[in-house]
Amino acid sequence: METTDRFANNRFYSARFQQLGHEWDANPALRRLRLELNRPAVAECMRDYPYAVSPWPVIISAERVAEFEHLIARLPALYLKAIRIMFGSDADAFALYLNEPAVIHEILLSTQADPRQMLNRHDVLYANGQLKLIEVNAGSTIGGWQLSWIEPQFREILASGAATARWALDYRNMVDTMFTGLFDAIARQQPGGGTGNILLLVAGAVQEEQEARLAPFGGAFVRMRPKRWPRGRMVICTDVAHVAFDGDGTVSHEGERMDAVLLLSPEGTIIDPTIQLRLTSAHLAGRVVMPDSPLYTLFGNKALMALLHEPVLAPHLDAGERALVERHIPFTARMGATSVQWRGRAWALRTLLLAHKDDFVIKKSHSLQGRDVHVGKFCGDDEWAAVVERELGAQDWLAQEYCGADTVVAPDAHGELSDWTFIWGIFDAGGRYGGAFVRGMPVNNRRGVINSATGAVEFPVFEEAAKKNKVTL
Repeated sequence: METTDRFANNRFYSARFQQLGHEWDANPALRRLRLELNRPAVAECMRDYPYAVSPWPVIISAERVAEFEHLIARLPALYLKAIRIMFGSDADAFALYLNEPAVIHEILLSTQADPRQMLNRHDVLYANGQLKLIEVNAGSTIGGWQLSWIEPQFREILASGAATARWALDYRNMVDTMFTGLFDAIARQQPGGGTGNILLLVAGAVQEEQEARLAPFGGAFVRMRPKRWPRGRMVICTDVAHVAFDGDGTVSHEGERMDAVLLLSPEGTIIDPTIQLRLTSAHLAGRVVMPDSPLYTLFGNKALMALLHEPVLAPHLDAGERALVERHIPFTARMGATSVQWRGRAWALRTLLLAHKDDFVIKKSHSLQGRDVHVGKFCGDDEWAAVVERELGAQDWLAQEYCGADTVVAPDAHGELSDWTFIWGIFDAGGRYGGAFVRGMPVNNRRGVINSATGAVEFPVFEEAAKKNKVTL
């Protein structure tokens, strides 16, 4: 009698991930292995890491990597094209639609955005085998890269199995790829020059605490620093009084020129507006690489996904662009809209959301960590109706078509095999795929929001190593 392979869904991500499932099934002791974050070699900031981390990776194939790369490469240009077509020179329309300062539109008109200076994390899932974008997080505070600092322990876990120890697997260190992207951007901006100095500005924090928290960045900085800048330094600064600007906009820290700046201040921290403006001006003048420039953090505005679904935009897109939107961008509409086109029919937005509760999510376009998200499928009728009535007409809220994530089988915190749904965080470092991590929730979770801050378990992501051609003599 034929039996069903409970790990068949894992095969979608890679043959190795399916095989890993069989190893877990055959060797229960493997499932019960644990990370040891209290080891002396572990970065201090990871010893009290607030989120649950699986010791076992999700393993992906070259096919999945190619899908990630395709989305990362195409999306920024598509967003910029949509902005240009939909708003032209109308800064007020831009500001109203996206709930952004009109000056950002003026910057876009006068400055050529370079996606290779961006740091983004695309949160995606697979629904019925199709990659779906949920949102983009932009800037250097996107998070998720912390698992890179405990890669050696993941390798140890894999080496614990007789079979898994022999597997050839690659890992993309997300912090390494971030610094590679920064150095490449500096080299393009200052051909033949530059210092290789990068400033990590954590305004309003305690210097000693940030030096301990960000110490692992120093190792990545040194590993990735090009030979052309042997004296390049990574500087951590918590006091903006130490940052100065020359007459031409050059940024310096205590008299030493900086080629790139990362704004790593905690959420809610307000940087002196004068410093923020001068940093932005220095970036726009080509004096400093700054992924946190408003020119690039704009790409984290979820309302851009609604812009791609505006009916008047479609005729201006080529076949490839329309296919990308249809395949990868769930239908999204601003709650400020009165009517929308959904599945070939015109709807009043209120009527649509009440009639198709289970098909929609209502969320804020500027929000983090799974906050301000209401999943219709997991709301009662009265609760959903109240959310619709409260947010209908709100300029900073969106309705997005719900995509149910495909399931896989993996061990839970106690080593028991269970079904999970995944949200993937895929990193864009300088316009290239820079690695990924996964947040998983058991399928019996009734909240519908998969986020580390709401209890999800984080999984590292490894890749099947490319097969090398054999030479026969």
